[in-house]
Amino acid sequence: MLERNCQIQPLQDGDIEQVIGLDKNLGGSARPEFFHKRLQAMGRSPSTYISFVASVNGQLCGFLFANVLSGEFGTQQPVAVIDALGVQPGDQGSGVGMLLMNALKDEAAKRGCGSLRTEANWHQQELLAYFANAGFSLAARNVLTRDTRPLTLAEEDATELRPVRSLAASDLDSIRRIDRHITGEDRADYLQQKVAEVISDSGIRVSMVAEQDGLVAGFVMARVDYGSFGCAESTAVVDTLGVGPEYKGSGIGSALMAQLMDNLASLQVEHVRTEVEWENFDLNRFLAGSGFRPAQELSLSCAL
Repeated sequence: MLERNCQIQPLQDGDIEQVIGLDKNLGGSARPEFFHKRLQAMGRSPSTYISFVASVNGQLCGFLFANVLSGEFGTQQPVAVIDALGVQPGDQGSGVGMLLMNALKDEAAKRGCGSLRTEANWHQQELLAYFANAGFSLAARNVLTRDTRPLTLAEEDATELRPVRSLAASDLDSIRRIDRHITGEDRADYLQQKVAEVISDSGIRVSMVAEQDGLVAGFVMARVDYGSFGCAESTAVVDTLGVGPEYKGSGIGSALMAQLMDNLASLQVEHVRTEVEWENFDLNRFLAGSGFRPAQELSLSCAL
């Protein structure tokens, strides 16, 4: 079998063009920006990423990329999120994909991760079968999406404009305070990582805070995602959002979401998505009221 001769090793800078070429063969569209951004991010923060390639006789035949996050899924234990993978069409079914997955599991466990997470379109039956064979099951999370058409605000929210501005590094303490009130946990590492991403890793600033009486009253942390989860087109992803408990029901969340849609539309980003725990009824209700609906993607999880 091919897997006997297959070499699995961490991604090197010189592998990236072969990865881009293989990914194009699989998806029909090239995603060089996504892969080059990932390579740059790995150089800045190697502990945050896990990336493997598979090769036979020096020829690349597969790849798997994951992002290590702490605190994103309601747990302080790190989670490895798979956002890109592929195996050469002629080599699929030969065991290469499972070798890559086993390498990821081993490395993620060494880094203290308690689980792997990913998304897959429910129409991609072969991919879903691969994840099922690798030990994944449905996660208790909703994947939601909407287009970036303007958000219609309630009359009282539309008439009372609130200052909304780009998120800055100095907002971290205020964001931590709000997030701690909402989650009951201090997700300092996770939030610091996210703030660093929106400040340093993204050339497009779409994360914002809303102010009331000169204080940060709410925030939305989002990014323009060029190609993760197999998408060739740019899509915005809302990572987290929150409103201070003293401002709940004041329209702060709607003002942030409305401004986010306006900004994304001006950048010609057509869709935005997010993931929410299914039992977070308040947040699911808010997002439904903001025009979000179930996406075609399923949220999957594998315990380590």
